[in-house]
Amino acid sequence: MKNSIQLILKKVAVLVLVFTALLSLSFCSSQEDEQPTTFVPTNTDISVTTSESLLIWIDGNDLIQKLENSISYNYGDASQSQTEKSLVISSDSTSAIASINFKQEFSNLFSDTNVANNSVTISLEKEIIQNNAVILKADGPGNTYDLITSVLAPGNNPIEVPDCNHSEFGNHIDEVFDSELNDNIFRFYIHTTPDNDRCLNFDRQRNEIKTYDKSPDNLLGIENETVVYTWLFKLPEGFQSSPNFTHLHQLKSVGGDFSSMPMYTLTTRKGSPDRLELRYAETDTQITLKQTDLATLIDVWLEVTETISYGASGTYAISIKKVIDGTVLFEYANNDIINWRPEGSFVRPKWGIYRSLLNAQDLRDETILFANFSVEEL
Repeated sequence: MKNSIQLILKKVAVLVLVFTALLSLSFCSSQEDEQPTTFVPTNTDISVTTSESLLIWIDGNDLIQKLENSISYNYGDASQSQTEKSLVISSDSTSAIASINFKQEFSNLFSDTNVANNSVTISLEKEIIQNNAVILKADGPGNTYDLITSVLAPGNNPIEVPDCNHSEFGNHIDEVFDSELNDNIFRFYIHTTPDNDRCLNFDRQRNEIKTYDKSPDNLLGIENETVVYTWLFKLPEGFQSSPNFTHLHQLKSVGGDFSSMPMYTLTTRKGSPDRLELRYAETDTQITLKQTDLATLIDVWLEVTETISYGASGTYAISIKKVIDGTVLFEYANNDIINWRPEGSFVRPKWGIYRSLLNAQDLRDETILFANFSVEEL
């Protein structure tokens, strides 16, 4: 009996050993079959395309609208929310780059099969609407006075500069290429000393261009006529104004008793803060129609559009906006204002810098930039 039990125990032990061996082999085989899990990103193609390689634009709003209409995005197998888009317009507004990429938190989910089409460049060109306008546009260094004269008063002298008392400096208006506008522009210089007003007045300084009685008729505003004046200008960083007056633009009535007083004036004035003022005189007394902090207008190219209907019951509107994006910084409009003086013959525009020297300690030498003067009769 004892031998039988021992025999059974031996058999059981053998079976246990066999079972354990089989179990071990099964476990090893299972381990060999298992592979580490690897995530494979989805192959897809996101892209941006444009229907226009060149966009011609009028103003900032027009530019943005045309860009939005011309640009299309393809999201591939991704959703729009998993991507990010950007649109960068160059500082001189001559090109725009649109791009698309995966957002960082989704970049491991996708593999872009063609990154070359993730951006597109569009050339931009600002339209200059001339219609019947007379345009004075800088054309590069040299013969600046001749160019100005040929447009504003051919064969005559529409230039009022302080050259007579500062001949060693040379011409106080010249031309230079401006990289921001990507165009030629006019530079107007004024020096605290020795510049004056054409060797005629010594309590003020003048560097202006104008139309006048020797100019073509279509550059002179007459009663019952509507005229649009446009131009660009840029005041330098650190620009200093007189507390008396620093005129940048004037509309002057010629004829009658009030010719010496400008009808409309854009002038800067020292204050707390310095400001730009739009001044108006029905006859011989000026009032300020509107003013704004000058700081926002410094060191940036500005576009001015001034529309005036001349007459006893006239209209007037002006806007000043940034060239780069069309942001309006100053505007005023009046649909019932007296824009004609008794015995007046015509109204003429002036541009440049004309400032008082009564507080010369507040001034410094200045260089003011102008471009693209336009006079258009509607």
